[in-house]
Amino acid sequence: MAIFNFPIPHHDHAERAVLAAREIQRRCHSRRELLVTENNDLNGSELGVGIGIDSGETSFGEFGRSHRDLTAIGTVVNTAARAQSAAEAGSILVTKAVYDRARRQTAESEGREYCLKGFETPVELYAI
Repeated sequence: MAIFNFPIPHHDHAERAVLAAREIQRRCHSRRELLVTENNDLNGSELGVGIGIDSGETSFGEFGRSHRDLTAIGTVVNTAARAQSAAEAGSILVTKAVYDRARRQTAESEGREYCLKGFETPVELYAI
C-alpha cells in the first residue's frame, strides 16, 4: 500500500500514483524475465503483480491491540484493495476518480464494471 498526497500535498498525486504503478510493473516484468531465464521450471505466467488505485479522502490512525501501527483506513483504501484483487498479473486498474485526476496517464483507457467483494453495486474500473 502506498499513500500519495500525505504528508506533503501534491496537486498531481493521482498521476504520481499511476506513474509509480507503471514503474512497479516495469520492474516486475524485468525481474520476471530474469527469473524465467535463470529457472527452466518457470514459464513466467506464475509471476506477476496486479495493482489497484483509488483516490479520495482517507483516515489515518493507530490501530491494533498488542502492536499498534499507523495505517490508513476507509472506503478509498478498501476500493483500491478490491481493485488490486481484481487486477490480473501485470495490469493496473484505477477508479473513475483516478481516471479523471490523471488524464494524461489514463486518456486512452476504457472503463468496465467489476463486481468487487463488499460492494453492493458494480464499480467502474479502468485498465491502464
